[in-house]
Amino acid sequence: MYTEDNNDGIYIERQVRVPGFTMSYEHFHNYYEIFYLKTGSCIYSVNNRLHHLTGGDVFIVTPGDSHSTSYEGLVPCERIAVYCMPEVLPELFREKHADICNKLSRSGKVVLVKKGQQQIETLLNTMLGENNIPDEYSYELLLLQMLELLLALQRNGIFVYEQIQQDTGISHDIEEALQYIAQNYSMPLTLEEVSRKINLTPTYLSRKFKKETGTTFKEYLNYIRIRQACQMLITTDDSVTNIAVNCGFNSSNYFKDCFRRINGVSPRAFRKQSKNHSFEYETKRTIDPV
Repeated sequence: MYTEDNNDGIYIERQVRVPGFTMSYEHFHNYYEIFYLKTGSCIYSVNNRLHHLTGGDVFIVTPGDSHSTSYEGLVPCERIAVYCMPEVLPELFREKHADICNKLSRSGKVVLVKKGQQQIETLLNTMLGENNIPDEYSYELLLLQMLELLLALQRNGIFVYEQIQQDTGISHDIEEALQYIAQNYSMPLTLEEVSRKINLTPTYLSRKFKKETGTTFKEYLNYIRIRQACQMLITTDDSVTNIAVNCGFNSSNYFKDCFRRINGVSPRAFRKQSKNHSFEYETKRTIDPV
């Protein structure tokens, strides 16, 4: 079994904590921690900032950040944590997926879209099997599964603090608003609806959202929607119109305007460039004939 004291740069563990259990100290380490809370709820403290997690949430801790957890609620809290040294990630992966590596450089919560939660759980269970009964192939399989996990999080997860200033402290109610947006971006969200969900007036939420995030509610909502649209343009053959609708836009023209404003190109051009980039990347990896 791979453990903290016996591993080659990657290991994974599962634990069940009773409500009320609290780590008695904060700690830090020199590897990434990807923490998946399967059931229950907990408070994750990172660098003296508190983050509330419920079943289905993911939290990523970057190397060097001080953190601890305390568990709450009425049901046992099951969690699975993956630990990975930064240097085991292949150079080609880091080169092609600089956006993922950039997100790994900042601790924060990841909200999974509904279709992604089961995929993540299945993958983590497979990794546990390799970790707990290893053979000569297990390290390589764990590395491949680690890369798959990062890609699945990028495809199916929204990093709550995307586009939020690095050193900004986020209050609990604004974090709730960010999470609600991440989970419901495809719906016709309004400032009024979100304010009701977190028990703030629309005016106060608007002002506080801008102050703490550095962006307006509408700008952040459009960013998350366009971010998801980019994923769909790359990974599906859906029409631009269908993608606009599935990402919460009720006007394809408005979607195209927002997309161009954020990405500098139209959705169709973005899709074409992404396919060309993928082809160029694969071409670079081929070996020239002798």
